[in-house]
Amino acid sequence: MTGPGAVLGRLYRAAPAVQDSVLAAALLLPDLFLFSDFALPHVGPGGRLVTVGYAVLGYAALAMRRRAPRAVFGYVWAHALCGELLTAAGAFDYSPTLALLAALYTVAALQGARPAVLALASVAVPVALSVRAALADVPDAERLTSLLGVACFYGLLNLEVWAVGRWVHAGRAAAARDRLAVARAEEAVLTERARTARELHDIVANAVTVMVLQAGGARHVLRTDPDRVEKALDQIESSGKTAVAELRHMLLVLRTDGERLAAQGPSFGLADLGPLLNGVRQAGLHAEVRVTGAPAALTRSVDLTAYRVVQEALTNAAKHAGPGAATVVRLDWHGAGGRLEIAVHDDGRGTPAAARSELSTGHGLLGLRERVAVCGGTFDAGPNGDGGFHVAATLPTEEHDRQEVAS
Repeated sequence: MTGPGAVLGRLYRAAPAVQDSVLAAALLLPDLFLFSDFALPHVGPGGRLVTVGYAVLGYAALAMRRRAPRAVFGYVWAHALCGELLTAAGAFDYSPTLALLAALYTVAALQGARPAVLALASVAVPVALSVRAALADVPDAERLTSLLGVACFYGLLNLEVWAVGRWVHAGRAAAARDRLAVARAEEAVLTERARTARELHDIVANAVTVMVLQAGGARHVLRTDPDRVEKALDQIESSGKTAVAELRHMLLVLRTDGERLAAQGPSFGLADLGPLLNGVRQAGLHAEVRVTGAPAALTRSVDLTAYRVVQEALTNAAKHAGPGAATVVRLDWHGAGGRLEIAVHDDGRGTPAAARSELSTGHGLLGLRERVAVCGGTFDAGPNGDGGFHVAATLPTEEHDRQEVAS
């Protein structure tokens, strides 16, 4: 057996139009009994039918009240006004009230302050006619007292319904602001986590990869080329110290005043490509840099991003293409376009490291794409037709950024 709770549960899950239709049906009957002559004994079946038919014309619009609050209010307001005029003309005795209250509440709850205030002001017209109709048969001696009572009843009723609607509107607006604040906080946390992951990868993974490759190369010539082993150990020591210094600075940034420490701490840029190239060359990669155009000043973040692009591309080449692969780093400066194009190509003809899958984190290129996007640039990476691999990025220069700000 279906109980009231189950019926209410289905109604709660029903479509808004169904819920509003049920609301209209629930308000129709008390509106007829309280604000018309429908239940009076002297009214015949024909008169009752006319009153019900006219009432249904107004209440039918409530099924659309949440979809078109203003239009429904305008229709119900006109319906109430015409009902008062027809009552004054003697067609029937009906002052449509509850449907207008429902429409007024809907505008107050779902619309902004201006439409809500206009709706409240406009109900004064049908309310005044309702008061006039209610005082039609009141003796002159009691007219003033009755006028005050009826006017207060209709006025306070409409004002209270409107106030409840505005209170609901304020609650929904506050809830929406809270949801937006939570979403922004979650987005900020995710953004910070992604930034931290990129920094950890660039600091640790790349340095460790080069160190492992250098150590592997040194092992092969341990007894035959002591000078090369010594150079490899020096490079490993230098890479380790650099990684530790970057990691220490990053931890300080995360734990204290990030912006101040970030500006004071070590930062890498295109000017530091020399040691980076020496490291991958020591690991067996044949790397060279080709520069075209006149270098322009870069912001700190763009300069670091450019360095990280070259760093990740060279590390991947050393890891996947392997020692002996030829790699070219191209830096093309376009002063007129305000951009720097970076392209790193390898021929894939080296001897890949046996443990290259163990050296890969799978996040390097993804992190680069995110870095470049943050700087307002474009990124591309993929295999070449000759069996090699390429990494390419386009970054805005500082001069280009200033032109955009000025415009």
